[in-house]
Amino acid sequence: MGFGGSYRFPGQYVSLALSEKQTYFVLAGEPASGTWEVLVHAGGDVADALLALPTGEPVRLSAALGQGFPMGEAAGRRLFVLAAGSGVAAIRPVVAARVRAGLATSTEVFLGVRWRADLPLADELATRSDEGVGVTVCLSRDTVVGVGAASGYVQDALLRRATERPESVKGAMIFAAGASAMVDGVKQVARTLGLAEADVRTNY
Repeated sequence: MGFGGSYRFPGQYVSLALSEKQTYFVLAGEPASGTWEVLVHAGGDVADALLALPTGEPVRLSAALGQGFPMGEAAGRRLFVLAAGSGVAAIRPVVAARVRAGLATSTEVFLGVRWRADLPLADELATRSDEGVGVTVCLSRDTVVGVGAASGYVQDALLRRATERPESVKGAMIFAAGASAMVDGVKQVARTLGLAEADVRTNY
């Protein structure tokens, strides 16, 4: 398998290094696209250096890492995609695959940011919402205004959603991408909801 062929499943990530500094980025494009994309948010040594880098300058990049998400196992089931921080990039290829498979209306996204101004891919998320994907932006610090927004963390929003509509989580799967504290919180909520451990997957 060639270097490019190592990206096989949505949710995989790469190690990217500039000079002596290195960090991880979740791949934001689809595995079959032939082009690797990452979402870069200002803040952090590597991210800031990358944003300042002239077009065409080389960077050191690993092969795609991690197991990614088992899209086949989620086929035909309701899927909740919870992401925050660098894990937000995983939303794009997961949702694109679900829409292409005709599963938009059984897919719900909970995307966590601190402030509404931090929201990435706002136009794409609006398009996916129009296609039938459920999209909830979870604001941990900002004031919640309007439809499609919730206060707190993604796991809190999922718990409220399940409490309001318990039937929606029966037989569902959860894909979670983000910091370990967020993922641990999602797993705790899943246990509270009675979901099996195998039905909660991470990308690593």
